[in-house]
Amino acid sequence: MQRIRRRYATELPQLPPGVPDVAAITALVQRLHADGRALPSALRVARQLVLERLVVLDVEQAAPLEHITHTMTALAEATLDIALAAARVEEDARCGPPLDAQGRVIDFWIIGMGKLGARELNVSSDIDLIYVYEDDGQTSGPLKLSAHEYFANVAKRLYALIGDTTDDGFVFRVDLALRPNGNSGPPAVSLAMLEEYFLVQGREWERFAWLKSRVVAPAASVASGRALPLRSLVSAFVYRRYLDYGVFEGLRQLHRKIREEAQRRAAGRPERANDVKLSRGGIR
Repeated sequence: MQRIRRRYATELPQLPPGVPDVAAITALVQRLHADGRALPSALRVARQLVLERLVVLDVEQAAPLEHITHTMTALAEATLDIALAAARVEEDARCGPPLDAQGRVIDFWIIGMGKLGARELNVSSDIDLIYVYEDDGQTSGPLKLSAHEYFANVAKRLYALIGDTTDDGFVFRVDLALRPNGNSGPPAVSLAMLEEYFLVQGREWERFAWLKSRVVAPAASVASGRALPLRSLVSAFVYRRYLDYGVFEGLRQLHRKIREEAQRRAAGRPERANDVKLSRGGIR
């Protein structure tokens, strides 16, 4: 707290009073960037200023928990939206925007999972993300890339903007392990690839994971309804048309694995016997 106040004393007044929301955080990043900070630095300093504000709200003003979780969620939504726009501009300058068969620019969606999807982020949360692009196609510039290659590059740029640790810290730790095929899968998949994965390989625990999913960026795609086909696809995967009693056994197996993992971690280490996350009665 004191370190943030000393280091960013001149920047702290730039965050308006009250509980920060997406609009306030977006404006803050833009002001920091306009004042001469590179975008990665502006994003990270914005996080530091928001954290300082949350400490004041929580400790000094006894703010309710939802103010903390909603503000951290707003921080993720605002910074991801800005970072995605910047990543696409940089990649477009290199090889042009990707176009589908009809000549439309292909959209790209950042899906928030877990606490981000449920708007429950706390100040130490990482963010679980899945990247999905709208359709196959090819870039329109002098350097020809498939849409798959283009969006893989966008994903790398996004990680550098959000997840890399610099002198100003990081914006969020990013976890992509929930994507199709996990860490062995591509960083971004098309809508058609996601549909095939759900049909052929989708597992019970993934249905549970996708319950809390939602598109968190770009905000324009959410507002325009362009991302609705993704929601329809996910709903069909999560909510079956028939009464599925197999889901109960799937839940039992999932909890069994969690308990086994908790016991494995606690073996020979009594202080871990009551793991708040994994032990019986814990948050999972």
